[in-house]
Amino acid sequence: MNWFLYITTRDFVDDDGKQIKSGEAGVGECSMSPGITDAFNGIMYVVPGQHIRDQIRQRKIKTHPSAAVIREIIEEYYNKKQIIEISKDDEDFFLD
Repeated sequence: MNWFLYITTRDFVDDDGKQIKSGEAGVGECSMSPGITDAFNGIMYVVPGQHIRDQIRQRKIKTHPSAAVIREIIEEYYNKKQIIEISKDDEDFFLD
């Protein structure tokens, strides 16, 4: 199973009458393929289940991970920091 992070992009009232605010989020398991997709009133980010398991082991988490930890892992999966190396001979780096 893969894992998803669902983030709402607009306010709405759910089927139980609860007011849901833009930016609220939830995580869970799903059978969808990894990727980013539009969802009802939000966006769904799906990552491979193996990636979640690997990250939990790497972080040495022995208990069931919290929703906050799962969200952090999914966000890191899609927002990887990129390191750019610049040599002193790179003439195109500085623009006039």
